[in-house]
Amino acid sequence: MTAASAPASKPARRRQVDRTAETRRRIIDATTACLYKTGYSAVTFSTVSKEAGVSRGIITYHFATKADLMVAVRDTIYSDERHVLEETQSRIGAAEYLRELPRLVLAGMQREPAIAVNEILLAARADPELTGKLRATEKDIDQRILTRLKGLYAEAGATPPANLSTIIHLAVSTFRGLAIADLVQGDDGEVEASIDLFRDMLTLSIETQAKATASGQAD
Repeated sequence: MTAASAPASKPARRRQVDRTAETRRRIIDATTACLYKTGYSAVTFSTVSKEAGVSRGIITYHFATKADLMVAVRDTIYSDERHVLEETQSRIGAAEYLRELPRLVLAGMQREPAIAVNEILLAARADPELTGKLRATEKDIDQRILTRLKGLYAEAGATPPANLSTIIHLAVSTFRGLAIADLVQGDDGEVEASIDLFRDMLTLSIETQAKATASGQAD
């Protein structure tokens, strides 16, 4: 058989693990879209099945309950947003990134996936199973954020404030609320002015604590 007449090689088959991950991600993305478009209460395995183009059986193979699916959506959206933030940090450096972090986080909170997360968090109020599973996920996310920020402070040559964990919780709650205000009130929500004020207050708090710490060490 000549080289010219040799049959073309078959494309490599994707591994099962890759196909499984792709399907799982497809379901999560479809759920995110449904949450954003219709809200939590209207999201069912049937609506996700239609959006994702997969059967209900495929969905239940990956996620036993709606709560399991929502927790996976929450964790995936956090991971995606963290990846975006890390790319920005690698481009502008740790010090500048920390200065711009309030605006960067707010921008993330204003995107469609974050609005979908808000739907999940609010729904947990009336769903004990979802509440229990979300608490574990939120605790893990909090720890990942704290570890990441401590590393960024060290990279920037700065000492993180002692109450960094509290600052993170305050900041996330503030930005989530501002994102909702911007969505509902628009310019009347004074989001830009609020971010500037929050950043000034945060800077003052950190500087005050740093001075107090330095004074205590000197004594």
